[in-house]
Amino acid sequence: MLEATIDRPTKRGRGLSRLVVLSAVLAVALVVGVLVGLKIWSSSDGAGSFPQSAAIEQQYGVRFSRIAVVGDGGLVTLTYVVLDSEKAGRFQSDVQHPPELRSEVRDGGTKRVSVMKQGHTLRAGQTYYLVYQNTKGALRHGEKASIELGGLSLRHVPVL
Repeated sequence: MLEATIDRPTKRGRGLSRLVVLSAVLAVALVVGVLVGLKIWSSSDGAGSFPQSAAIEQQYGVRFSRIAVVGDGGLVTLTYVVLDSEKAGRFQSDVQHPPELRSEVRDGGTKRVSVMKQGHTLRAGQTYYLVYQNTKGALRHGEKASIELGGLSLRHVPVL
């Protein structure tokens, strides 16, 4: 009669298997971490830096802080921080002359403000926004745009 022998792993073999699995998991985690870090680092140089205009801030009492394409590409928000409540109130109540957003990549832009709330007190330090119709997809995520307002211009603004 033949005897069947079953090789049972030794304690050393089980420890080695666990070490191999742990090393593989750590290697995968390291690679994923490096790739995520590179993605964040490479995208932050354009999207993280928002230009400023002392002339616009002085004249209109606002500092623009963000342009974002939203609403499945059909809307654009222009976010700003109020620096001077009185000047910002005049800026926001001038519905006939809203800031124009222009693409720096292609012809076209938009000045069709869909939401421009009026009649409330703007507080210095608070963030507010305007909502535009993204006319013919003039602005696209990842590109640069210009904000034109009353003969002044803020260029190379990242579009989120």
